[in-house]
Amino acid sequence: MNSKNKGNRFERKIGAWFTQWTGFKFERNRAGSGAWHSNKDATSDLTCTDEKHAHRCKISIECKNYKEIKFEHILLGNKTCDILRFWEQASKDAKRANKVPILCMRYNSMPANEFFFVVGVKLGDIIAEYVTKVMYIQVPGNTLMVFMASEVLNVPYKLIHKQAKLIIKKK
Repeated sequence: MNSKNKGNRFERKIGAWFTQWTGFKFERNRAGSGAWHSNKDATSDLTCTDEKHAHRCKISIECKNYKEIKFEHILLGNKTCDILRFWEQASKDAKRANKVPILCMRYNSMPANEFFFVVGVKLGDIIAEYVTKVMYIQVPGNTLMVFMASEVLNVPYKLIHKQAKLIIKKK
């Protein structure tokens, strides 16, 4: 399968997931289409396009769908670790937009409606109160928390939005 088509399909799927979870419309970012609320929204893979929430949305969503994702590369200190590279991209894009990064990633053999939901510890602590499983990854300057998307659906989005606003305000 063409990797660009695979990535686009994954972004549409994640957009639908965020729409379901938040109650606000999220779509793939088509930078330059004129339909977006500001140029800073062009930094992430997905953008909130809901008129009621788009201008207040404080999350930046990066989507990665790869053949394999190797968590052991973090422990092995692999310099080309995809996960760390993905997080670095998500963080840079979010910083440029003055938002909080969320990384959504999956590998080919995962269940069709499942993916890893990766956030920094400041946002992750809220999610951890509502889920049963979490993985911690120590990265320079931050602790990442990895959740299964199916469990994140149990977390009220309003709490995430409120926490994201606080994180941005404290920067």
